[in-house]
Amino acid sequence: MISPILPCYFPKKKFHTCSGFWCTALCILVMASGCASSPKTGTLLQMDTLPEISIPAEHIVFIGLDGWGGAYFPKADMPTVNRMIAGGASSMDMRCILPSVSWPNWSTLFSGTPPKHRNGETSNSVSAIMDHPTIFTLVKNKNWTSIFFFEWGTLHYICTDEEAEKLRITSGLESAQKVAAYIIEKKPVFTAVAFDEPDGIGHKKGWGSREYYNKLAELDSYIAIIEQAVKDAGIYDSTVFILSADHGGTGRGHGKNLKKHRQIPIVIYGRGIKNGYTIPSPLSICDIAPTMAAIMGLEPHPEWTGRPLKEVFK
Repeated sequence: MISPILPCYFPKKKFHTCSGFWCTALCILVMASGCASSPKTGTLLQMDTLPEISIPAEHIVFIGLDGWGGAYFPKADMPTVNRMIAGGASSMDMRCILPSVSWPNWSTLFSGTPPKHRNGETSNSVSAIMDHPTIFTLVKNKNWTSIFFFEWGTLHYICTDEEAEKLRITSGLESAQKVAAYIIEKKPVFTAVAFDEPDGIGHKKGWGSREYYNKLAELDSYIAIIEQAVKDAGIYDSTVFILSADHGGTGRGHGKNLKKHRQIPIVIYGRGIKNGYTIPSPLSICDIAPTMAAIMGLEPHPEWTGRPLKEVFK
């Protein structure tokens, strides 16, 4: 409660020597004590409150690279991703769930919940739309626009056709330009892009092979094309980019409980995100969907088990 402002009046018989200066000083002390005891709401930050400056963002662009192992990033020639890391928040030590294969992890990434808390699907054999709320569900509930570009056909089952427009792509230049043109024209609130590389080249030539690193460099150039499209659309200052993957790998395979199979990158860059911040472990792929929701100012779905990574906000 703010103390009332007291008039500068003192009975002359007790304070007959009080000058104008001292009267004014006493009034200031009384008023200041009231203000100090009851600050106005919102004028002071509580020390235990995470600041959310410039959040929510108006747009999110998620780009996922199938089979992009966090262990292989240090040797990769990825200047666009490196610039986003320097200007954003990141970790190369997020962990995917077991088994470290595509469907369980892509579905977990978008739904914030592992299969054991959904329908138990732990293989890539899927033939029906996932019956669990995803980030696409939350965006649809706000009547916002979503677009899902994907290469691996099974990802069609991540969400309903009503929750997002879906377009097939490949891991090539023409598809990157297709994504870019869509963003420039329609400026969707939520754009999700899932390339099927470098997983394909990993199975053919090996994770960590020269061809694997060449593919990562190529994909980096596609990320740059998509980033430029966001600038050309005039929404760059109100957008957050999130880059990640479904799993890593070793040799010519993945699926085991090995560090290089489960270790994936997470990069968050853009409006309201800390610069050059390393996100502390532990981090789970379950945390990506809740973080997307928080960035857009939405409450994570109560059925989700992941947590929003609010520590990345400025």
